[in-house]
Amino acid sequence: MENQTFKDFHVLIVDDDLAFLDLLEVMLGSIGIKTITRADSGAQAFSAVTELKRPVDCTICDFKMSNGNGLQLLKIIRMGRVKFLRPDACFILLTASGESEVVATAAQLDVNAYLIKPVTPDKLKTAIAKARGKYFPVDFKKYAQVLVPEPS
Repeated sequence: MENQTFKDFHVLIVDDDLAFLDLLEVMLGSIGIKTITRADSGAQAFSAVTELKRPVDCTICDFKMSNGNGLQLLKIIRMGRVKFLRPDACFILLTASGESEVVATAAQLDVNAYLIKPVTPDKLKTAIAKARGKYFPVDFKKYAQVLVPEPS
């Protein structure tokens, strides 16, 4: 993806590590993304997206957070409970490890991509491009049955 592709792109970034949020915002800017909404928990992200005046093109969200983890936010989005996010909106799960239970649950919720920390601008750009190209049929009944694990 060229930088001009990202000119009008809106990304929601969610992580409870504020220094990492700052770094992620700088990396997104370096690949041409200027419209960024930040949240430091799943609960704050949910509040933020319910008040947005503009749809989010991609959410990049950490799994392990207090006050609403990444899989809880993904499930809420997939269930169609967020006004300015389509149920099939692009969602990248950010994690420090590829725990099998987390990966399996994210797959059941049709996550678009995984991003393992540490993140580089190139990895970020590739993950967004790959995630934006993944399409799937929305299945509310399937999503309703998915049990979301709590971070350990």
